[in-house]
Amino acid sequence: MARKPSPPAANVYIARTRELPVNLVFLVPFLFLYELALMGTQSPVENAAGAWIRTAALSLGRGGLMLLVLLVCLLVLLLLVGHMREAVRHRGIYGGMILEGLFYGAVLGSAASVLASTLPLDRIADLPVPQHRGTPAAPPGMLDLRHSLLALGLAIGAGVFEELIFRGLLLGGLFAALRHLVGADRITSGVIAVLISAYLFSDYHHWGVSGEIYDPAVFSFRFHAGVVLGGIFLLRGLGIAAFAHGFYDVLVMVL
Repeated sequence: MARKPSPPAANVYIARTRELPVNLVFLVPFLFLYELALMGTQSPVENAAGAWIRTAALSLGRGGLMLLVLLVCLLVLLLLVGHMREAVRHRGIYGGMILEGLFYGAVLGSAASVLASTLPLDRIADLPVPQHRGTPAAPPGMLDLRHSLLALGLAIGAGVFEELIFRGLLLGGLFAALRHLVGADRITSGVIAVLISAYLFSDYHHWGVSGEIYDPAVFSFRFHAGVVLGGIFLLRGLGIAAFAHGFYDVLVMVL
């Protein structure tokens, strides 16, 4: 009896990189880097999306927070054990995800700029976003090295936490609801979910007392960047989208 031929390596890679456990394990080191950057600089400033998650966790109380931490640690441990068992199957996958993320992050700004110039959102609607006093400045007297470490940590945090909330939870949840509750097809569900999540992603940068002052061009650019990241999330998964977002922010910080 002839053996069934193995699927092409490219197909295996694409399938593996879209698995949730693979994506979560891929993001764990970046979460640690973000927390280490905040601890090392002792900065009161952190990524807003990350602060939301931290505030929600603290609202559970001491006992609830401890239980949540234990559950998260257990989940990470189980993912790591499972990953070790399938190390041969996943060999080279994370390197490929990093290379993909570097490429998408490098072209993200150009793609968003082209879309924003072609379909400027400020011409579609004059968005009534509140005016705020801007993002808090870094603490006075901060050393350049410390400031660079904090900026790097915030860039990583933006990639992980903002993608987790706006793509992983919001876009993924909307897509699933439209597909399974409304009965829409995949393309319609994807387009609607991407547009809604991109709008809220751009708008979120202006929320709260520390939100940025509204600028139509900046809003339009971020909206289209959210559209690109949403497409990456649906086609390539959370980990690659988060890495691309974080790498783009690092490029903006450096350049």
